[in-house]
Amino acid sequence: MEIEILGCYGNISGEYRATSFLINDTILLDAGTVTEVLDDRRIKQIKDTVITHTHIDHIKGLFPLADELVMMGERGIKLFGVERVIEIITKNLFNNLIWPDFTVIPSKTEAMINLESIELEKEFGIKGVTLRPILMTHTVYTTGFVVKEGGRGFMFTADTGPTKRFWEVVKEEKGIEFIIADVSFPNRMEHLARISGHMTLSILMEHIEKYGLKGIKIYLTHIKPFFLKEILADLEGLDYREIELLRQGSKLII
Repeated sequence: MEIEILGCYGNISGEYRATSFLINDTILLDAGTVTEVLDDRRIKQIKDTVITHTHIDHIKGLFPLADELVMMGERGIKLFGVERVIEIITKNLFNNLIWPDFTVIPSKTEAMINLESIELEKEFGIKGVTLRPILMTHTVYTTGFVVKEGGRGFMFTADTGPTKRFWEVVKEEKGIEFIIADVSFPNRMEHLARISGHMTLSILMEHIEKYGLKGIKIYLTHIKPFFLKEILADLEGLDYREIELLRQGSKLII
């Protein structure tokens, strides 16, 4: 499995792009960044998109993506999410008020975007890749994911504050090479992190220690660019070598 990091920051500022991972060139896991990075040839390869939640920095790329594909004469992109995520997208995004309803454009039978509801904790497959949504703790209904191919893979917290079920799954799941985990704020802003449904390094380490997960590889994502230097300082002061920043533009291979 190849995971290309199109964007991985908690705000859009200058060179820093919003969350979107491209798996095996064809599957988007979140869509905060798409057309800013990919040319038309690569955009045409995208056939499936999986959305963790509906905050704008995780979905904003859907709008220019759909528009560009229509202009190129492409059809039939599938958009996967749990039922509550699909409901929000239907009512508040592709509703002909915020953006044209590409779920019926150019017609219902040949729509640009086809919505597919998935079930919490139930594994589903896309072109040999399996994904299992896990309920997270955020300010809007959000799912993290177990992502595997050939029995090996990674886990993604999406946006989350302190939670329980995800880390229980980490402990029991086999074949996990690494975790991509939300650390949006520096340690000194733990209160804001908790009330906004995010983590600091100190909160992340609480979970690692509580669930006996020391030694597992972790990549930090969703860092607020404004606090990047401060979070790096927190990381340098941490005696845990298996944690590093996720880098946009990089690729992870499993």
